[in-house]
Amino acid sequence: MDEQQSWYRRRSYAHFDRPISKSQAKTLVMNPDRVSRHAFWPVILNPQKSISIKSENGRRVWRTKIRPIVYAAHSDAHIYAYYAKSLGDLLEDRYAKLGGEHVLAYRRFSPARCNVHFAYEAFTEIAENEACDVIAIDVEGFFDALDHTHLKAAWAGLLGTSELPSDHYAVFKACTRDTAIAVPKLRDLFGGEVKRRSGMTGRAICTPKEFRSLVKPHLRSRHDLVWEVKGKPAPAYLKGQPAGIPQGLPVSAVLANLYMYEADQSIQQKIGKLGGSYRRYSDDILLIVPKGRGAEAELSVRTELSKVRLQVNAAKTVRRRFLRKERSLRSFSVDPTFTLQNPSSASYLGFTFDGQDMRVRDSTIARFMIKAHRAIDRARVATVVRGETRLKKRQLYARLTSLGYGTAYGDAVYDQSNQVLPKGAPRLGFFKYLQLAAKVTNSDAIRTQIRQIENQVFREIDRAEKGLKNRTGST
Repeated sequence: MDEQQSWYRRRSYAHFDRPISKSQAKTLVMNPDRVSRHAFWPVILNPQKSISIKSENGRRVWRTKIRPIVYAAHSDAHIYAYYAKSLGDLLEDRYAKLGGEHVLAYRRFSPARCNVHFAYEAFTEIAENEACDVIAIDVEGFFDALDHTHLKAAWAGLLGTSELPSDHYAVFKACTRDTAIAVPKLRDLFGGEVKRRSGMTGRAICTPKEFRSLVKPHLRSRHDLVWEVKGKPAPAYLKGQPAGIPQGLPVSAVLANLYMYEADQSIQQKIGKLGGSYRRYSDDILLIVPKGRGAEAELSVRTELSKVRLQVNAAKTVRRRFLRKERSLRSFSVDPTFTLQNPSSASYLGFTFDGQDMRVRDSTIARFMIKAHRAIDRARVATVVRGETRLKKRQLYARLTSLGYGTAYGDAVYDQSNQVLPKGAPRLGFFKYLQLAAKVTNSDAIRTQIRQIENQVFREIDRAEKGLKNRTGST
C-alpha cells in the first residue's frame, strides 16, 4: 500500500453509518474544511474483560478487569486514522531528533520489535548489573484520566501553533467531548442482539430513523459511561471534571504518547542522572537503577506525572532488588522503604525474571488455558449437536498447540509479511507467540513451559473426546 494512503483500512464491523470507499474517505479526510464541519457519530463502547492472577500471602488471587474499549463509526475512523498518521509522523520526527528510545508502545520499529524484545532487553540489562533496584509502576487510569487542557496544548505544540487549526480542533473535540452507548444497552434496545458485521452490502446497525428514536435518547457522556462500566468512581484527583480519551480509536495511541512526551523526557533525564534507565509501555513504567537509588527514582516519576495531572497507582507498584549471591543473580521483593524481603521474581510485559531464567508469566498462561478450555468445550458441544463421537480437531491443533497448520489446510504456506492464511484456517495464536519468545530469548525455561502447556492441551482434547465416547456408550 502506498505510504501516503496507509491510513485507509476498510473495517468489517457494523456501526451507525455504512462503510465508505477509499475514494470517498480521501475526499473527506484530505479536505480540512470538511473535517472541521464533520458531524462525528457517538462511539460504541464494548467492555472487554481480562483476568489477572496474583500471589497474595502464598495464595493465588484471580481478578477481573474491565477495559472500556470503543469503536468509531466508519467515516469517523478514517478521519482518526488519517490524523493519527499525520501526528504520528511529526512525533516520530521529534523522537528521532531529541530521543525517544524509552517510549515502547504504539510505535513501528525497524527491525520490528514487540513486547518480547522489550522484556528481554530489560532483563538483559538487569543481568548485567551486580546489584540494582527495579521498580514497576502503573499509571492510574491513564487513557481515561488524560487532562484535556494539557492534551490540547501538547497537540498545538506538535503542530507548531498557538491554537489548533479548525480541522484538528474538530478531531480534538470528537475525542474529548464525545458521547457513547454500550453494547449491552444496544442489545436491550434491539431485542437481545445487534448486527456485528457490516457484510458484503455494508449494512449499518440501524436506520437513521431507528437511531433517532431508539438510540439517541440513551446516549451518555463517554467519560461517565467509562467509569460506570469499570464499576468504580472516577479518581478523586479528577475533581469531577471530564477527562480522558477513548481507548480503541485509531488516534488514541498517538495522542497518549504525545500527551506523555514532556513527562517522558523529564523522567528519562532524571533516571539517567541516577545511572539508571527508564522505559514506558503505554501505562506501564519500568525503572532500573543502581542499588539504593530506587526510592529517589520512584519519587521522580511521581513528581513528573503530577505535572501532567496523572498519578501512580500505588497498589500496583512492584519493587524488586537484584543482588549477586554466590556468583548467582537473585531477585528479592522490597517494601516501600526498600527493605529487603523474600525472594521474588520481577515481572514485565507478560514475562518474569528471577535473576537466572526468563519465563512467561503464570497469569498469561492461565488466561490462555481459560480460552483453550472454552474452545475445546465449544468443539465438544458442536460434536454432540452433530450426533458424532469424534471431535473435529484440526482447528484446535492449529490454534492451541505448536502444530500450527501442518498439512491440515493443504500445501499453502503462511506468509508472515502479508499475513496470508490458508483458506479456512484459523489465525495462529498463543503458541506462535511462545515460539517467538523462545527464539528471541533463547530461554530453556520458556521451551519447557511450551512443552508443559502443549501436553496439558493435548490431555484436555483427549479427555473431551473420551467423554464423548463414554457418553455415547452409556446411552
